[in-house]
Amino acid sequence: MSYTIGLATTFHDPAIAIVGPDGEVLFAEATERYLQYKRAPNCEPDSAPRMESLLKRYIPAGAPVQIATSWSGEFTGFLEHMSRTGAFTIDELLKLSPELNRSLVPERSERALIASLHLGQQRAGLGTLLGLDRAFGKANVTGLKRYGHHLGHAAYACWSSPFRDATCLVVDGMGETGASAILALRDGEISEVKRHRGRESIGFYFGLVTDLAGFDQARGEEWKIMGLAPYGKQDAELLALLRRLYRIEENKLSFADAATIRAVSAKILARRPADALDQGWADLARCGQDVFAEMMAALLAEAGALVPSENLVLSGGCALNSSFNGKIVGRHGFSEVFVPSAPADDGNAIGAAWLAHAEAHPEWRAPKGPMTPYLGSRVSTEPLERMAAWEPRLKRLAPKEVAPATAELLAEGKLVGWVQGKAEFGPRALGNRSILADPRPANAKELLNAKVKYREAFRPFAPSILAEHGADWFENYQDSPYMERTLVWKPPVRGRVPAVVHEDATGRLQSVTAERNERYHALISAFHAITGVPVILNTSFNIMGKPILHTAEDAILMFYTSGLDALVVEDWLLVK
Repeated sequence: MSYTIGLATTFHDPAIAIVGPDGEVLFAEATERYLQYKRAPNCEPDSAPRMESLLKRYIPAGAPVQIATSWSGEFTGFLEHMSRTGAFTIDELLKLSPELNRSLVPERSERALIASLHLGQQRAGLGTLLGLDRAFGKANVTGLKRYGHHLGHAAYACWSSPFRDATCLVVDGMGETGASAILALRDGEISEVKRHRGRESIGFYFGLVTDLAGFDQARGEEWKIMGLAPYGKQDAELLALLRRLYRIEENKLSFADAATIRAVSAKILARRPADALDQGWADLARCGQDVFAEMMAALLAEAGALVPSENLVLSGGCALNSSFNGKIVGRHGFSEVFVPSAPADDGNAIGAAWLAHAEAHPEWRAPKGPMTPYLGSRVSTEPLERMAAWEPRLKRLAPKEVAPATAELLAEGKLVGWVQGKAEFGPRALGNRSILADPRPANAKELLNAKVKYREAFRPFAPSILAEHGADWFENYQDSPYMERTLVWKPPVRGRVPAVVHEDATGRLQSVTAERNERYHALISAFHAITGVPVILNTSFNIMGKPILHTAEDAILMFYTSGLDALVVEDWLLVK
């Protein structure tokens, strides 16, 4: 009865997953939540203190444990060779150019990131080993398995999808030899069909646009490009410049040389408005998003030609571009699209663990998805129990009272922090670590951005909708369990929920069912009964620059220091 620990060990978005003897994912969480450090750059996913408590909770003492990680042994060996030649020393890094290279990132920065990646592979599993020793006095580790980065993306995405057969496309910033891969899912088995070679990537392209528009890709601010793009207009000169960065020939995408990339970037910077660092550059965001869509369309066409299927599984960091995801169905032969809840590198913790489990158990087959995203930590209500002795505004409700009471608050226009059950795996709050509001007032978005989230006014908020009403509210409705795509609101309903209708009349929706999240479905149903609207505004329970909360103490602190009107943690209700 062996267990598998999966580790995502890139220099950003590290994560851990624990898989049981039957292949069930018992736990999965990004390291940023535990550390409360956005994206947790260069942090180990399995620090010993963290692992000690997790292992005691999920793994019996003495059970064999296999460790798996998300970069291949061949690539790890290559990094080790580079390290032995001195390529990763500060002295060698200082010799490199700080200018953009053909990867669309500065040469020195790229090498420094690869050096960090090497260090992550060197220490992979050490925290788990120490945690096992601390937890049980003995580490019964059967070994460490290493799997290809894009194969890890594909394994997590394909095996958590509802499909047994599908085209799989992985697109991110970097892999072992390229930044995208086409794979086939056939009767549950995954095989690589084509791996794109070269250092260039659509992920790095989008990061470059993020920087040129006045934001910071190192902080993960690509989200802002998607949010700002609908406010911009197409600019023929900007589009022409961006299109010089790549070419498409017979559905095959290739990138420009370093000199062209530097020249294009300089010309774009020369046009950047003076206020872009404060407000962003909407026209560049719009053009950058449009060119991203052109590049992705080329990859999708190639994938569809090489692996014909009505089903598409899309993964890698570029699969977080919900604005594009909502426009795929009906194109390139795809009628169904699946994007997992954590398509970026954190999801590779599950992918690596599942690959190791499948190798050890050839007869194993993943259960039909989509899988639950609620795989993370629970919060302890003990702080609230202690607070009850001195805080008269805090009370404990009967379980059946929680949804109706919260719905009443929302209908009154209150801003509510909502913490329930296990945390979501992935970057988006899906009704367990959320801030909620009534979507009907036109100023609800501005109030949340100003009073609670402390972020730019253009940033949109997402709608959570009862799945059974989705087709009545969205054009060409598609089930969206993980808030992974944007769809267009039907014109007659847009005025009823203005706070969640974006500038381009879209919404990044979450389709909510009782089977996926019983209490959240009950809450929206109660709100629907009061207001006639089966939609609530949902955003992640954090402030700008911080990860989603991890503990009840995090929630309480944010409640008292922000404009939240109420806090619901499990059955506890605290109001101002």
